[in-house]
Amino acid sequence: MNLVRRKTTSWFAAVALSAVLCGSASAQSPFSHEWERFLKEKVSFGGFVENATGLSISHGSRFFNTSNRFIMNRTTFQPEFNVDLTDWAKLFVSWRLVKEPRYNAEAKSRRVAVNPKPVEPLDNTFYDEDSPKPWEAVLDLKPTDQLKIRLGRQFISWGETDGLRLLDVINPQDGTFAPALAPNLFDLDETRIPSWGLRLTYTIRPVSNTIFEFVALPGFWDEAKQRVDEILGSNDIARETVRYGRWSSYPETRIPAALGGIGRLYGNPSGPVPVGVRSVSRELPAAGDAWKIGARIAHAIGALNFGLGYIWGFNPQAGDMVFKLKGKGCLPPASGPSCRIGALGPFLPTSVNIALVNDRTSIFAGHLNYTVGHVAGVPVNMAIRGEVAFYPAEPYNISEFPGRNCATGALTGLRAGPRCKRGVEDSDAVVEKNTLRYAVGFDRTTLIPFLQEDPWRPFRLSLQLFQRVILDHEDGIRVFSTANKIPKISTVLTFRAGTGYFGDTILPDIFFAYDPKGYWAVNPAISYAPAFNERLKFTLTAAIFGGKDKFSFPGLLSEKDSIFLKMRYQF
Repeated sequence: MNLVRRKTTSWFAAVALSAVLCGSASAQSPFSHEWERFLKEKVSFGGFVENATGLSISHGSRFFNTSNRFIMNRTTFQPEFNVDLTDWAKLFVSWRLVKEPRYNAEAKSRRVAVNPKPVEPLDNTFYDEDSPKPWEAVLDLKPTDQLKIRLGRQFISWGETDGLRLLDVINPQDGTFAPALAPNLFDLDETRIPSWGLRLTYTIRPVSNTIFEFVALPGFWDEAKQRVDEILGSNDIARETVRYGRWSSYPETRIPAALGGIGRLYGNPSGPVPVGVRSVSRELPAAGDAWKIGARIAHAIGALNFGLGYIWGFNPQAGDMVFKLKGKGCLPPASGPSCRIGALGPFLPTSVNIALVNDRTSIFAGHLNYTVGHVAGVPVNMAIRGEVAFYPAEPYNISEFPGRNCATGALTGLRAGPRCKRGVEDSDAVVEKNTLRYAVGFDRTTLIPFLQEDPWRPFRLSLQLFQRVILDHEDGIRVFSTANKIPKISTVLTFRAGTGYFGDTILPDIFFAYDPKGYWAVNPAISYAPAFNERLKFTLTAAIFGGKDKFSFPGLLSEKDSIFLKMRYQF
């Protein structure tokens, strides 16, 4: 209730401030000529209506048979208002209203495949968005030519990568409705969750475009689940909110149902006493642990633009979350095997309790953009961009295989156990490692006359390299859900190509991602923008995933291949 009251108060304060800034217009009667002129000249209305319908084309599996079933019928209405209050103050407000039912195939599969049972279907309004709270509510102030201030619920992006995020992590991402690695369906801009905060930019030296930027996001005005990435499933057994939805991994990537059906890192499907994950809870960061403060400075030297920054209080997102071991125990005799083997046998645990947490860290950030015209007289015409993020203490799950007692050396019955590297048990199975992440992108336009009806219409080409390097890497660093090793160096390559035909009424585009370990994703699309109405756009696209197995991303989505028809009307 207090949270709702604070949000309502903030919204009314913004409206009141708008009324004050309206000057003479607001002082007039609502029916006066001055007021009508203000609405006509200073207020603009826009937005869009969109529908995305998806059909599974996967062969399905014995666990989750979605073959040839509707998996999406998402309708979005987003009205937007721009108000020019004065020469130095502007207001932007938008709402997002979404209606999307859950699907029978999804509900049936949950009943069959998800453990523990019974599992109820998702609410029919699970994917809906109908809050009266504005989607964005931004007040832009420009007290001087050099200073800009933005207040309200907003998006703050420091990154420019395509399809995958690197520095674009200030705002969390909603993964409940959008598949990964499919920017032609929902790009990163459409899947961000806006946050309440302050953004300040100050131009120190206009000649060199030297800009200082400061951002602060308090966190306590946002809902707890929107302070970090929203993902499916949250696997929260302790609160009985197990949610395996459209884009969650397949059940075969979790341990058998008899052992809890959650994760492999601590689950032991064999051995003298099978061990299962008995309880999992997701611990979202409290308001006081959700502050983000960042600052960066950018500078331009000719064709080179670069910057350095720092983000304090970052909560690792979806793929960076870790599980902490909260305790071990025995199942009651009525519901599981005894912890003791024989009359004098060893005492072995049969269950573990685990919490999914977002351990806070910080990010040292850097970026560059450089345009290359000619090299040794040869026209290159290429834009080079790069981003780098250094995490001084990023958390990872770590274990030894098989699990053993650090003091006695006896096997514990767990598939994995605490590190005994220094003779001291790591009780929560989490280690912090300095981690370097970076991306390099190459963009250029190229004429390919034999593929074009207009030989002067270029193709847009983009190649990106993403890498993560875990410094002081140890062999026991693993993914909780599958127990797969996390290598010291991880690499992903992406390629994107697009062009236009017949006056840009036909727009083909393809996005491809490849992990050298043997995983890939492809997102082809073709859009039609009719010449008779430039506000309409129809896009036919597909999200297709593959890999050597289902135990790493994006191979875990390899049986969820889908096609989509997206229709948007911009008004």
